[in-house]
Amino acid sequence: MRFFLVIAIILVALAASFALQNAQPVSVKFIKWSFEASLVIVLILTFAAGALAAFLISVPWRIRVLRELSGLKKTNKDKSPQ
Repeated sequence: MRFFLVIAIILVALAASFALQNAQPVSVKFIKWSFEASLVIVLILTFAAGALAAFLISVPWRIRVLRELSGLKKTNKDKSPQ
């Protein structure tokens, strides 16, 4: 548990250092939208959008695996001696 706390503190320190070094404003243009924001905010939003896309793409696979696991549990319960 202590190991994970140390890792978390190191990651927070690295993230804070990254944010402080990339605070300059940048102009972002996407299709018809245009806005100005801090570079670190743009990077965080881009990372979050990528993570959300990856999660949404994995949802059908997760549902299929959960259904298969549920079926296997039911089969196992039916075959177990009572």
